[in-house]
Amino acid sequence: MFDVCIIGASFSGLTLAHHLPKELKVLVIDAKPEAGSTVESTGLITVKTRDEFATFLPIHDFITNPISAIAVIAPGLEDMFVSTVPEPWIYQTDTKALVKALADRLPSNVTLRTKTVFLGVNNADRPTKVRVRSLGSEEEEIDIAFLVGADGGHSKVAQCVNGLSKNTKFLFGYEQVFFGDVLRGPNPEETIFHYWFGEFSLGYGGWLSPTIVDGKKAFRIGLAKMMKDRGDAKQLTETFVKQLVDRGDIRVDGDIAKPGYVFGSHIPIGGTRSKISKNNVLLIGDAAGFCGAFAADGIKGSVISGKEAAILIPQFLQGKADAFEKLRSRMNTHGGIMSYYRRQLLYRFIWSVMQRNRTFRAMFNIIAAEHETFLDQFCDSKDKHRSLAWTVLKWKHTARLIRYSAYWAADAVLYSWHAIRQNVQK
Repeated sequence: MFDVCIIGASFSGLTLAHHLPKELKVLVIDAKPEAGSTVESTGLITVKTRDEFATFLPIHDFITNPISAIAVIAPGLEDMFVSTVPEPWIYQTDTKALVKALADRLPSNVTLRTKTVFLGVNNADRPTKVRVRSLGSEEEEIDIAFLVGADGGHSKVAQCVNGLSKNTKFLFGYEQVFFGDVLRGPNPEETIFHYWFGEFSLGYGGWLSPTIVDGKKAFRIGLAKMMKDRGDAKQLTETFVKQLVDRGDIRVDGDIAKPGYVFGSHIPIGGTRSKISKNNVLLIGDAAGFCGAFAADGIKGSVISGKEAAILIPQFLQGKADAFEKLRSRMNTHGGIMSYYRRQLLYRFIWSVMQRNRTFRAMFNIIAAEHETFLDQFCDSKDKHRSLAWTVLKWKHTARLIRYSAYWAADAVLYSWHAIRQNVQK
């Protein structure tokens, strides 16, 4: 009999397991061969997230590159502006090693079972047993008092329990990791590069982040597409890598057709889910829509929801049926993250509507004029109570804003037409 069963051994599930009271008997289940063997995250964490980790893990041991600059590259890859801050605003981590450390340092009251698939529950309204199958073993049932879905955007727990909300909107992220050097910009080892692709690859854009793997210089490069176009992600990424090599922006050790590591992931973009608890079941992390990766660091919501859930689950087990009504408000005390999740829905909509290079270029021209303060504002959008809108909504940008608004409105017509046609086809 386990007091708490957590499905998913990544950032949210492992953070929760670290913080639950030691008198509770906790089981963590994950299908991977071992925690950290595969990680579907670029592994960027902001200063605030670093501080959250530091309360229970020596996070500095897993930081490879402190990032103090962002370079934004316009469609066509030629034009770029760089915005810097005096101190690092985000950190690249050795993500596999970080997750492995979270697992290796679990307290003694926690049992971690990897190579174990979660199959379902015995009761879709109030489960008292979970059904699992470990590699090479028969299906079995395990008695539980409380169940947590920390199993990602496509949560199997959310699917198995009546009344829980499910994520329905996703980006598909595809990333490759290479050994080599980033050669563009004034200080590439401390810069994250964000590519505004425009018509080359609509969806989110591309990224290039320097890192260290096995003590050697490396970088992570990828892009994110709307789910309907996810089949294009691999080919587009390979074309993107070749373009950067040909331009001399990166140097790859070895064959560019053989990256050291590749992964694809589904990134929830539909906002936080409305129903994340039902009786003795709770969703956290990406399963609850606590992602918010528009301004980087989708990990923050996973860590915070794990910490706060660890306080509320014991209250529920002691008879406080409405304990989880406080989860969102408690999370919002961590830099106003729930408020940011609401704002990012607007950012996401504005970005999704843009269809043409000219529209991306018009926005680029506005923000490039504010490059000296852009990164301050970009950091604040997640960790403080400020909006990215104040970067651009200034009288001096009136002409640029009119041009951008006209292009965006034209794109909105095209965007709506595509949406209508897709609905008709369905």
